[in-house]
Amino acid sequence: MADIYDIAVLGATPAGCAAAAYLARKKISVALIDVPGDQYESQLMDWAPKGFFAIRGLSRDLLKKSQARPFRNIRYHDATLSRTVDYTSRSTAGYCFKPAMLVKAMSSSVVSAGGKIMDLGTPEINLSEDMVAVTGKSAIQARFLLVAQGNPVDVMSTLAIPSRPSMRASFVVAGLDVPLSDKNAGALDDMMHVVELKERSELGMFFIHQSTLHLRVISSSTATGTRAQELSTLLSGLQREGIVPQSIAIDRAEGAVWYPPAGEALEMESHVAKRCLLVGTAGGFADTITGQTLNPSIRSAILAADMTVEALKSDDPQNTLARFKVEWRNELAESLRPPSTSLHMLLPLLFVNDRIVSKFTHALLHGEAI
Repeated sequence: MADIYDIAVLGATPAGCAAAAYLARKKISVALIDVPGDQYESQLMDWAPKGFFAIRGLSRDLLKKSQARPFRNIRYHDATLSRTVDYTSRSTAGYCFKPAMLVKAMSSSVVSAGGKIMDLGTPEINLSEDMVAVTGKSAIQARFLLVAQGNPVDVMSTLAIPSRPSMRASFVVAGLDVPLSDKNAGALDDMMHVVELKERSELGMFFIHQSTLHLRVISSSTATGTRAQELSTLLSGLQREGIVPQSIAIDRAEGAVWYPPAGEALEMESHVAKRCLLVGTAGGFADTITGQTLNPSIRSAILAADMTVEALKSDDPQNTLARFKVEWRNELAESLRPPSTSLHMLLPLLFVNDRIVSKFTHALLHGEAI
């Protein structure tokens, strides 16, 4: 007979781990199911905005355990890499860290709080009126399910949730982690760099964390360019201008490409199936400017966890789950909406008009209106 849990969480992503740890600390019987493969979130170094480690529901020691480093400064570079403009926050502007360290710390919290983590291989999901069954190498049952990993279109198709034909992933991010020696890592530390690129649908970013140079090219169009060539062009330009070291261990670099579902939550007709909620990347919770997933996906997961806890106590659990639409829109919709003015059009203005640097930075980091 399959094990029975109050809530199962599909996907040991940051959002899935956050929800499972939060539920386990509430003494809810929870199973976190580790699903292979995820092309929608960074597996390299990543960043999150100010307030990330203060998200309701995250453990207080997560900042320390994830070995995150705060940054206060953002430096903007123009497309020729000849001009810069700086923004300095009075306090922390954001954090850099490796998502694997974040997930490791969260997973430890799940287990220490009494939750269970399991590997079912590639599971199948069966939703019924009274129970959710997840089967793979073994089988479990749960009263409710949170799906925290995958592409929204694919997940909705699997769960027979209506979707709009026009929903298509348009974001792609190519990243590179390059090891540095300690002597050439310090000059760029404590700073996030944003680079204007010649292609208007693209944006470059780079920073240093734990003696690793992380570069990424963010494209709002999947049709433009070759990812390896874009990264190579960015890196060679930064080296040519002396912005990053000439001598780096490129042969030891690690690269990745991922497809954050930027803003797709706003396009989805529903995040609710029978006894099931879609959160994280499966719910389309990713920033529309940089494709940043960690902050919106974890916040969506904590909100959904609260809904399922209420549904456990409800005589009408499906209507309780349906409230998730209102809850996430109240808290997250504004930060997920695309800016009214394209930041790619505004970026060149930073180098001739200092007054918009602060507004631009708040839009970039927090999704605020300009």
